[in-house]
Amino acid sequence: MIFFAPDCTMQYSEYTLSELESKHCIKVLRKVNGDEIELVNGMGGQFECKIIDDHYKKCKVKIMKRTHHEPSKRALHIAMAIPKSSERLEWFLEKATELGLTRLSLINCTNSERKTINRKRLEKIIVSALKQSKRFYLPEIEEPIPFMKFIENEPNGYIGHCYEANKTHARSISKATPILIGPEGDFTVQEVEEAKSSGYIEIELSENRLRTETAALCAVFYLTNV
Repeated sequence: MIFFAPDCTMQYSEYTLSELESKHCIKVLRKVNGDEIELVNGMGGQFECKIIDDHYKKCKVKIMKRTHHEPSKRALHIAMAIPKSSERLEWFLEKATELGLTRLSLINCTNSERKTINRKRLEKIIVSALKQSKRFYLPEIEEPIPFMKFIENEPNGYIGHCYEANKTHARSISKATPILIGPEGDFTVQEVEEAKSSGYIEIELSENRLRTETAALCAVFYLTNV
């Protein structure tokens, strides 16, 4: 079983789990002294441990083996409008973390219906997905910024939209640069033109019209194959 230890470093010989993780380990999973568990810190660290104090609020472990995993050379960067339903963003983030998302930029567009996020809730989602999928790096979640500010800061990439255009299919993506995904009402024509002027290439993700979170997950899938 994997537990999250965000402040555990490669120098530690012992570690005390948080109250939440301790309760799950001791009360729910019924682990006791001598049992072996695994920790990850979300920064590449993996630790094989043995429980030495099975306190349900302050479970203490001895670290038996440490492994540092290098980050993937393939950047999976999605820049998406916030779906109007917070549950849809959470669904996307859970699945994208499992697939190896490295960075999520959130953009406020002209047609955006929601422009804020519950960061604590999203962080809880990605920690759970990290443990479930046995990945070693948490994706970076950025605070929402205006669309124009984003393309100014991050020129060059890909943009998916629903307008008729001479698009490149997403399966032809050849470099790991940001993919822009718009809100339910799509990008405006002006936003598409501004993105193109900033070096963004128009892409087709599907023959069907997709929800924001579905399009974003589809984009993650194509980036995993770059």
